[in-house]
Amino acid sequence: MPAYGLSHILWLIGIACTSAALCFLCRRKWISHRAVRMVLAVGLAAVEIERTLRDGLHFPGRLPLNLCNLSTWAAVFALLTLWPAAVEFAYFIGLSGAAMALLMPDMGHAWPVRFFLNHGGTIMAATVLVFGRIGQVRNGAVWRALAILGIYAVLLGAFDAVFRTNYGYLRHKPEGVTLMNLMGPWPFYLAWLILVALTLFWLLWIPARRSAS
Repeated sequence: MPAYGLSHILWLIGIACTSAALCFLCRRKWISHRAVRMVLAVGLAAVEIERTLRDGLHFPGRLPLNLCNLSTWAAVFALLTLWPAAVEFAYFIGLSGAAMALLMPDMGHAWPVRFFLNHGGTIMAATVLVFGRIGQVRNGAVWRALAILGIYAVLLGAFDAVFRTNYGYLRHKPEGVTLMNLMGPWPFYLAWLILVALTLFWLLWIPARRSAS
């Protein structure tokens, strides 16, 4: 298990409390959900653009193809348009992936501020859209999210195989301590990841269904 420092713990508490507060305020209509959406969208886009400019792009190994990159832009699109498919992507895939990344990051002991802003912003966006009663999560969303995740895995798995990259950790596990360490060797941990994703999606569906009622 990763050894969390005080800074990491405070970030986790801050993200959780801010998400809960935004959901409560938007649900009660005590603040403008449009303003919240715009601030979150601009913030997420800025962090992702800053990361791209700082790290640069290089084919094939340094492209914005990791799930966190796609989830960030899906969250931005969902915030700007409220398109149900984007909301569902941000909620099921973005929220679960960002939460796992924050709880078990593959970054050793160096966690830059942008790491928390990116993943924390994705969590805030997804929760405020659903629990702030701004966006829509439709029946069958769990299976659609799982299908999208499967398509991503197939396409990126083929890309990884051809170009010897490791987007989505589809060719080998991350170097740091993550949940994947408990899932056995490749390719067995991929099957476990599908089961974990399905479980998380169903757990997320329960409060989303109640929130929409």
